[in-house]
Amino acid sequence: MTPIRRPFTRWRLRPHQGEPSYSYFARLVADEGHNSVKIYATEIGVNGRNIVPEEMLDALRKLPLLPDEMERLRAATPILRDSVYQVGNERLKQKQLSFRHRRVCPHCLATARYHRIQWDVVSARYCSIHGVELVDKPRFGWWWPHFDVSPQGVRLIDPTEAVPARPLPFHEMLRTRLELGERGDGPLATTELSDIITVAQAVGQFAVIGKRSSKDKSCDIDAGYQVLTLSHGERVEWFKERYEALVPAAVRKRGFDASGGPLRAGFDVGGDALWDAVEQAQYEGFAKVGTLGRKFVRRDAIRSDKTLKEAAAALGLPPKGLSKFIQRIGLLPHAKWNGDAISLDTEAFEALKAVVDDLITLPQTIEITGIPGHEFRQVAKAGLVAEYPHMPTGGTFGPRYSRKEVTEIVERCRSSTSAKPSGELKTLISKAKQLNTTQGQLVSMVMRGEITPSLVDQDRLGFRGLYFE
Repeated sequence: MTPIRRPFTRWRLRPHQGEPSYSYFARLVADEGHNSVKIYATEIGVNGRNIVPEEMLDALRKLPLLPDEMERLRAATPILRDSVYQVGNERLKQKQLSFRHRRVCPHCLATARYHRIQWDVVSARYCSIHGVELVDKPRFGWWWPHFDVSPQGVRLIDPTEAVPARPLPFHEMLRTRLELGERGDGPLATTELSDIITVAQAVGQFAVIGKRSSKDKSCDIDAGYQVLTLSHGERVEWFKERYEALVPAAVRKRGFDASGGPLRAGFDVGGDALWDAVEQAQYEGFAKVGTLGRKFVRRDAIRSDKTLKEAAAALGLPPKGLSKFIQRIGLLPHAKWNGDAISLDTEAFEALKAVVDDLITLPQTIEITGIPGHEFRQVAKAGLVAEYPHMPTGGTFGPRYSRKEVTEIVERCRSSTSAKPSGELKTLISKAKQLNTTQGQLVSMVMRGEITPSLVDQDRLGFRGLYFE
């Protein structure tokens, strides 16, 4: 089926701040008089079986929305990149976000009938504005386009007044970051949202049961988040009080591990600063009311090194791509790369940053080589210059190359002579045609010593200065 030029015949409804693509798409489907997002999406060439937020966003780009309206949609739509969801300026792990089933705040829908992106955070349970628990019963998915009533006929809107009965700092933070697109200037302003959620969940579970547990899912994530915003001394006192309240004195005397051990146990996050600060407070809090073994007394949370995850965040790169890059350039020759946390000291990180800063995109090689990018890539495919995938420096995708290495191979080929060519010689393009090959393959032959340029025109750029008999 050929997709229509515009996905909707009318677009009188406008996107709201904090509204993801699939919510706006659903509202437009309902406004067209249809009762199935799945069927409507399929008919216009969009995946209707499984919701793909970015695909729906691309379809909505065909509508003549105002630039700020389109930006509003983009900023609230989860975009999957390198197994991580990007929502505006925030990053969330895939397991931290779910839009398979709809959850709503009936009071928010009474104010304005659209979906708020923070409702899709798995660990969110409440509406920060009204304090009510998000409603997910009866269960239904995004195939249903309406916001006033469920497909089972249950009314989704509650116009009565409601206010939070207690502070909900975690949920307020979610709304501020995801719906409003703001971080503020608090102590966690520079911390990734995915890290905040992970640590707040662990501390929130400790707040309820005094330990980490995979069986008991009890958790007060607002309490956990509140601890993250405290000063170090306040955190220490909080842990001390929770240990006294939740862990019997006899158990505390048996040691730290017997009392539940570190909160980070079982998480695949390495030693980032937020975890370190929380664990340090946990150790010190426990030391006030329990027996702390010798191996813990010299623990120091102040580190100058960076884990792989922290280095990737500092460079704006995906950890997996950076991991392979470090191995290829041989920066850590003695690392085992067996799944253990990799640590980079200040010197190693600065060396890595220098190499990353030197990377250029395929289009940027043209200003050095003088030949089209697709031709130069044949040189890389021949193994004559290193090509680095999964290194989206500058936020753009595609392979990367070392500017230094590209410059060196060009100079190596051009260093044979500085004489001016005669009219009888052939240019790179002409010689490639004569040999029934490509410019990239001809350059590869030169680099392997299979053919030697006769002359080099120093006034012409890169490989274009090579002339052949």
